[in-house]
Amino acid sequence: MPALPRRLPLGESKIPIWIRYTKKILVEEGHSVPNLIHIFQLLVRHSDLFYACRAQFVPQMVNSLSRLGLPQNTPTENRRLAIDLAGLVVAWERRRQAESKGTMETETHSHIETSEPLSATGAADLSIGSKRTGDVAGFSNTVEDPNKRVKAENGLSTLSIMSPNLGSSSTSMLNIGTPGSIGQTDEEFKPNAAMEEMIINFLIRVALVTEPKDKEMAAIYTQALDVLTQALDVWPTATVRFNYLEKVLSSLQPGSQSKDPSTALVQGLDVMNKVLEKQPHLFIRNNVQQISQVLEPSFNAKPSDIGKSLCSLLKMVFDAYPAESASNSQEIKQLHLKVEELVQKHLGAVTANPSTSAPDVRSANMTITFLLAILTTLSETNKGYLDHFMMALVRVCQRLAREMANTSANLSRQGHRQDPEVAASAARMMADLSLVVNNLKTLLKLVSGRVLLTPDCKRLFSQTLQSILGEKGTDSSVLLTILDIIKDWIDNDFKASASGASGGILSNKDIVTFLQRLAQVDKQNLNGSALEEWEAKYLNLLHRLCSDCTRYSLSIRQEVFQKVERQYMLGLRARDPDMRRKFFALYHESIGKTLFTRLQYIIQIQEWEALSDVFWLKQGLDLLLAILVEQEQITLAPNSAQVPPLMASGIVPDRAGMQQSTSELTEEPEAAPWTFMSVVNKHARFLNELSKLQVADLVLPLRELAHNDAHVANHMWVLVFPIVWATLQKEEQVMLAKPMITLLSKDYHSKQLDKKPNVVQALLEGLSLSQPQPKIPSELIKFLGKTYNAWHIAISLLESHVMLFPQETRCFDALAELYRLLNEEDVRYGLWKRRTITPETRAGLSLVQHGYWQRAQDIFFQAMSKATQVSYNNVVSKAEMCLWEEQWISCARRLNQWEMLSDFGKNVENYEILLDSLWKIPEWTTLKETVLPKAQVEETPKLRMVQAYVALHDGSMTGVSEADTRVAQGVELALHNWWQLPDMAVQSHIPLLQQFQQLVELQESARVLLEIGNGNKLQPQQQAQMHGGGQYADLKDILETWRLRIPNNWDELTVWNDLMLWRNHMYNVVINAFKGFSESNPQLHQLGFRDKAWSVNKLAYVARKQGLYEVCVTGLDKMYGFLTMEVQEAFVKIREQAKAYLEMKGELIHGLNLINATNLEYFQVQHKAELFRLKGEFLQKMNDSENANQAFSTSISLFKHLPKGWISWGNHCDQVYKESGEDLWLEYAVSCFLQGIKYGSTYGKSYLARVLYLLSFDNQNGTVGKAFDKYGDQIPHWVWIPWIPQLLLSLQRPEASNCKAVLLKLVTHFPQALYYWLRTYLLERRDIATKAELARSSSNTQARPQGPNAGSSATSTMSSESIMIVSTSGSNNLNVEVMPNQGSTGIQGTQGASANLSQTGVSDVSGNSGQDSERGGSDGNIPAVSEVSHSGSAGPATDSQVALRRAIGNPWQGQAAVSAFDAAKDIMEALRSKHANLASEMEVMLTEIGARFVPLPEERLLAVVHALLHRCYKYPTATTAEVPQSLKKELAGVCKACFSTDTITKHVEFVNEYKRDFERNLDPESTETFPATLAELTERLKHWKGVLQSNVEDRLPAVLKLEEESRALRDFHVLDIEVPGQYFNEKEIAPDHTVKLDRIGADVPIVRRHGSSHRRLTMIGNDGSQRHFLVQTSLTPSARSDERMIQLFRVLNRLFDKHKESRRRHLAFNTPIIVPVWPQVRLVEDDLMYSTFGEVYEINCARYGREADLPITHFKERLNPSINGQLSPEAILELRLQTYNEITLNFVSENVFSQYMYKTLPTCNHLWTFKKQFAIQLALSGFMSYMLQIGGRSPNKILFAKNTGKVFQNDFHPAYDVNGIVEFTEPVPFRLTRNLQTFFTPFGVEGLFVSSMCAAAQSIVAPKNQHLQHHLAMFFRDELISWSWRRPPGMPNAPSGGGISPTELKQKVSANVEQVITRIKSIAPQTFPEEDENSTEPPQSVQRGVTELVEAALRPKSLCMMDPTWHPWF
Repeated sequence: MPALPRRLPLGESKIPIWIRYTKKILVEEGHSVPNLIHIFQLLVRHSDLFYACRAQFVPQMVNSLSRLGLPQNTPTENRRLAIDLAGLVVAWERRRQAESKGTMETETHSHIETSEPLSATGAADLSIGSKRTGDVAGFSNTVEDPNKRVKAENGLSTLSIMSPNLGSSSTSMLNIGTPGSIGQTDEEFKPNAAMEEMIINFLIRVALVTEPKDKEMAAIYTQALDVLTQALDVWPTATVRFNYLEKVLSSLQPGSQSKDPSTALVQGLDVMNKVLEKQPHLFIRNNVQQISQVLEPSFNAKPSDIGKSLCSLLKMVFDAYPAESASNSQEIKQLHLKVEELVQKHLGAVTANPSTSAPDVRSANMTITFLLAILTTLSETNKGYLDHFMMALVRVCQRLAREMANTSANLSRQGHRQDPEVAASAARMMADLSLVVNNLKTLLKLVSGRVLLTPDCKRLFSQTLQSILGEKGTDSSVLLTILDIIKDWIDNDFKASASGASGGILSNKDIVTFLQRLAQVDKQNLNGSALEEWEAKYLNLLHRLCSDCTRYSLSIRQEVFQKVERQYMLGLRARDPDMRRKFFALYHESIGKTLFTRLQYIIQIQEWEALSDVFWLKQGLDLLLAILVEQEQITLAPNSAQVPPLMASGIVPDRAGMQQSTSELTEEPEAAPWTFMSVVNKHARFLNELSKLQVADLVLPLRELAHNDAHVANHMWVLVFPIVWATLQKEEQVMLAKPMITLLSKDYHSKQLDKKPNVVQALLEGLSLSQPQPKIPSELIKFLGKTYNAWHIAISLLESHVMLFPQETRCFDALAELYRLLNEEDVRYGLWKRRTITPETRAGLSLVQHGYWQRAQDIFFQAMSKATQVSYNNVVSKAEMCLWEEQWISCARRLNQWEMLSDFGKNVENYEILLDSLWKIPEWTTLKETVLPKAQVEETPKLRMVQAYVALHDGSMTGVSEADTRVAQGVELALHNWWQLPDMAVQSHIPLLQQFQQLVELQESARVLLEIGNGNKLQPQQQAQMHGGGQYADLKDILETWRLRIPNNWDELTVWNDLMLWRNHMYNVVINAFKGFSESNPQLHQLGFRDKAWSVNKLAYVARKQGLYEVCVTGLDKMYGFLTMEVQEAFVKIREQAKAYLEMKGELIHGLNLINATNLEYFQVQHKAELFRLKGEFLQKMNDSENANQAFSTSISLFKHLPKGWISWGNHCDQVYKESGEDLWLEYAVSCFLQGIKYGSTYGKSYLARVLYLLSFDNQNGTVGKAFDKYGDQIPHWVWIPWIPQLLLSLQRPEASNCKAVLLKLVTHFPQALYYWLRTYLLERRDIATKAELARSSSNTQARPQGPNAGSSATSTMSSESIMIVSTSGSNNLNVEVMPNQGSTGIQGTQGASANLSQTGVSDVSGNSGQDSERGGSDGNIPAVSEVSHSGSAGPATDSQVALRRAIGNPWQGQAAVSAFDAAKDIMEALRSKHANLASEMEVMLTEIGARFVPLPEERLLAVVHALLHRCYKYPTATTAEVPQSLKKELAGVCKACFSTDTITKHVEFVNEYKRDFERNLDPESTETFPATLAELTERLKHWKGVLQSNVEDRLPAVLKLEEESRALRDFHVLDIEVPGQYFNEKEIAPDHTVKLDRIGADVPIVRRHGSSHRRLTMIGNDGSQRHFLVQTSLTPSARSDERMIQLFRVLNRLFDKHKESRRRHLAFNTPIIVPVWPQVRLVEDDLMYSTFGEVYEINCARYGREADLPITHFKERLNPSINGQLSPEAILELRLQTYNEITLNFVSENVFSQYMYKTLPTCNHLWTFKKQFAIQLALSGFMSYMLQIGGRSPNKILFAKNTGKVFQNDFHPAYDVNGIVEFTEPVPFRLTRNLQTFFTPFGVEGLFVSSMCAAAQSIVAPKNQHLQHHLAMFFRDELISWSWRRPPGMPNAPSGGGISPTELKQKVSANVEQVITRIKSIAPQTFPEEDENSTEPPQSVQRGVTELVEAALRPKSLCMMDPTWHPWF
């Protein structure tokens, strides 16, 4: 086709031939539809070719339209073709119009380019889904499909769609090669009006006939509408008839046709809209009827498309003819009326319809959506149109609001359930809800503009809005819509009122009301972005109203601020900081600027309820901090740490120059290379900037921080409030006291119950720190404390109240109640004992504290009897009587007196007691029918448990389900209680943990019942099968778990009772369920019997362990209740009974009869043996020694593996030996003990002490030794590990051979447990041995070593050069290991020096108390001056070195030393041969540690000066007197030692710096300059201490680097070394299970305490653990005593663990690990948190700028007269007391320690936990001080860990007098001074300190712990051996060469042990009921022994007699 015009040119005729032929075929064949279609398709495809001759075809085309397109059954293609044809005619016509206008010039290029293809292709582009899109586009196909046609060339394209390129002629479009004049008529052809109308009406009809069911039909439909639009564009005036639509609508009877009426409507409306767009007025005039006709059905129909179409239709109608205009014709008015009528009608229907069924609601909502769409459309142009419908719309609004509330409520109710139906209905509801929400939003927006104009509507609408705002489930978008509306109203209304239009419709009151409602909106449904939007809009509005003075009057601004912002405080809690600042400024402006008004505003004026769910004190804090002077410079507090200036402040000009240079240099580029000047300048600039900082720079960020973090705000409030309070006037404080109480009493705080921290906590803590404290009712404090988790804050407040107002019983009661709720019974009883109470109460409470329940019950009963018999006339307070009753009941509960309790409960109608006791008797019916219904008790987990017990008791299934509910409720309550308790305190959580266990067991009981119930439903034969298989597995599991899950043995018996009695009930159920199975399934039959017997026996065992023997015996008699019992359990029952009788007074015969009456046939051998053992115990107690021996012998012969049997027999033999002294019994005892240990008696290990002691004092025949060798081999080796020091010490005694054998065995298995001690021992012994050899060979002429070694090399030892190890003169087996860069001096140097110095007599100061000379110095780690430490080592380094002198003079001792050395050497050789690698590794490590980590000369000199200063303070000489001779001697020695020739060569700088000045000031030989008086000397020493201290601290880094100190340790590759200290826990430990050392930490901090400096090494284990060790050097002679004390502590800890009273108080000594490295160096485990008690005082002094030694010097000066001998002893005491009181008044306050700890620990909870732990630890120290008579507890020696309260005492060991008996000269028994008492509070001392000390004594004197005296005996044996070496030879009754004879030693040891045991017994609580019952005088407290000691320790008269260096005032 496209080629035809070129191939067949026009020629002569007007019309080209190809057109004529086409026409011809059309005319001839036109009756056949297929031909017609073919031709028309041709026309459509090549429309451009036929354009010129269109007149030939158009009429035909128009006439064929209906035929092709309209019939119902016409094919789709035909219909599309018809539409294409109509489109073609329209396109041609458009083209013609364009051409005729002559607009084909350049400006229309673009238009045609876009529109032409459309018209040419008959809108083919729109026929989506058409199969021939490409074809329709005519020629373009060739371009797309190159295979079919030749590609279009440029020439051809002229005929294609790109018509604009045709020729250059712009006027006409000529065919190629035809003259332009031809065919003008055709060119101008245009369809006539009839044709136009036909085309348009055809298109309308096609559109209405086509039903857009599928994609294709939809495409045809849209194409038809598009062509219609184009047609109306081309012929705007054509008449459009709509009669066809009437037909369609009227013929739509239901079911008459397939077509759905709503679709027809939609199509009709679409068509109308298309027409209306083009010719509104014309169309409406012609078709008013049809439009009206469409309205009604449209309103009734539902689809949303109709809504949209109708809206656009009506919009156009109303735009064309507005409703208000008068010129409208009658018809159009009718139309308007009809619309209005329909809207009213439907609105009425919706509001009148109250139906709630879901479908109705849904359809109503659809109608509402429809109506709203229409009204929105209609009101767009005419705002007032809505006024007709306003009331109805407001009602619709109400309806929607109701629906939204209901739907969201239903949804939230369904939210928790999971099944699919619910999910489906929830989805439907969600859909409904979204529809409602959208409608509501549209409606609100719609009416908001006009609703205010009619008062009624305004009122109703306001109510509706408020109810929507008040609903919980309102959707966030609705809330935001309402907010927008109100914002709009407020903004516009005020504008309007300004211009005087709709005059002020919103009154001020309305505005305030709306803002208030908006403020109260529940914002839970607002998610993140919605919430931010809400806040931003609302707060902006609010702020404008409060602050915009240009628009709003003052009255409205104030009213809004007062009634909205101040009431709801939304601005202050805004999350956007800028907004918050704006609001804050409003508050800031409105409140006065003084602290008082601000505080008054916070406490009194402002109501904080709106903020009660957040920590609102941050807002209060803001108000306070806002009035700080912000422009001030920031200055540091006077006591803060400041860096000294870099240079002395030079002359001003220099510094100005410096400034100048900085300003010039400011502009230097970043990348410039660093030069020194640029760095300095940059730093100077930085400092300049910092110096300009102001207060605001610090405070503003702090305030922001406080806003974001409640913890910061809490902390700041607690800091700021006391400061503000202190600035107020007295009357201002009084004015605020009442409001503060009111504020604390507000209910709204409860919203913060579960928050931590909360406002109540902060307020209370602020108050507790304020001075003077406002007095708050104690009941209120108690309530707040327990309710708001402010327990310990409330407690500290009440404690201070109790101290201030001791007469007020209310404070006491409140405080006692808080202690009770926290389960702090000891402190509570301590508090009671501080009140004025009767002796009965005091005695009774003491008994209760120590578990003597029976005696306590008797005493309380006596007290109650006395009170009723009026012998206590009005003396006793009601509270005390209540206490008696409460304690009597609690005793009865522990003594299992349930019947008595239930009777008592019934008599006094106490339901709590009944609930607790009835189910245990059990009396279920009473409980169920009378008690539970009547009981008015508070909801507690306990009540829920009792209800569950009752429910489960029946065993029915309903009971089981009820029990489950009860348990669930109980768990919830218990968890709530748990959350309410303080975080730290363990004690308070214990009762809850026990309740949780009971609740879990109740759940398990329910499962047991279910399983039994399910089993019973089966038939008998099924049951039989079932029992064969794994049935009842759950039940068996539960019963098995119950056996494993039991409370601790030291838990109160009530806990055991609660659990076991319920279990017994369940066991009975199981027994009854299975009682028929004795034949079919005996195992199940036995199940309940076995478990019940076990449980009864276990309960009896615990009762016996806790000393409740009566309870044990009666329980065993009564509880089981069946005749048969398993053999195993029967044996346990007899054993428990017998053991209980053994302990009960007067029941021995009874117990013996019980055993004798037992038939032994059924029992196993070991059970028989155990019964014979018990029989032996009874006989032994009855002093029937022979039969007892017989019984023990029978027991062992029956079963020789019975460890307890062996130990009991050993005890018996030992007893007989003590009485008779026969060797045979001795041998028996030792062999029995060893056998017992061999067979694994844990208890028996304690008897090793006895064995070793007996071995030490063996007789001439070696009886013990033989037995030891015989049986000792079979003992497990690890048992000996704790005794290594004792075994080593024995090597120089007669028992050496036996001990050596044991050590050789240990070497094989536990080399590392032994190595450190062995190595140190060997080094000590070696020197003594070599000296002894020398001495013998030189025929005893030398009394001490001579030669240069004696003095000069004294200082050589442990300097930074390393040391030679273990080299001996005669041994070639021990290699000499030399470290690199080492001097050749060995250890001998030290010994020489020490011997030399000691003999100069310096080492002991005459007149010094024995305690301190023993200790060597007044401070833990500091040697006495005579031991100046290593490099200046002057003085006895350890025991052994003192022994040197003796060894020389005493041949036997010399031999012993040599033989001991040889033995130790053999052991070391064995170790090296067996573990060569290990030994060499450890050697390297220890050498490095001993050599590299010693103090430097300055540090040593500082230690010496520190010690000398103490010496001066201690000297009993007047300060004005001359320096005593002995002190001069000592100073001379120090000068020699510190600046010896050796030091001079090695530390040149040190010597140059200090030697001259030091000697000039302090060397007695420089007589001119030496101080004249002691006071002057003291001052000089103080000066030197200051100089050295600052030098040491400034010059030496605080942390050293390991690689710099010791390369060897840094590169040390450890393979086998273990972290030391793992073998001390008395349990077997396999060497391969130990933690190996991985490396030593890279940082080595220097720890400085009171003049001493130690390096701290961190050992990192291969499990990641870290252990910190101090390297202690220059040890005092008694260093080994420290190790012995720790060993003793470990023994005591084991005793504490076994006894109930000490165990439940967690008594345990802190036992750090001590590892000897060299004779003078050791590693001591250190805690990073350690601080000394003395440091606390020094920090306080530094803080207030006082000199720490001031009290000491003051004391000494005041006491000068007493020393000069002018006063009598009484006067001296008076003077001392007076001075002591002066110091306590003026220098040292009593709360230094309390303040320090308060500042150190983060919260009051931590403080309380620390206080308890610290009190216990100090009580234990006090106990040891008293028990072993240890004194000298100056503050510097008490180390405590700030995080755990653990205490470690330095130098903590006894001192001995000349006779070797423990000596003690101090007037106070232990340290408990004012500061400690204030910290613990008096009732803390009475409660915690006293009870802990008593419990310690109680556990030690317990009958089973007799073996402690054996440990003490070993302790004293070692101590006295060391003491005997230290005794100067000239002392009385010392052997000529020192040492001590065995008999003398034994006698001294026994004397000491006896004294210790007597002392412990004197303070241990013990009760003797028989004596007390008849006595008439009041009962005594069992704690009186300890109480007296505490009184003595606190008595000022005793304290003032203490040495001033002891700091008795601190």
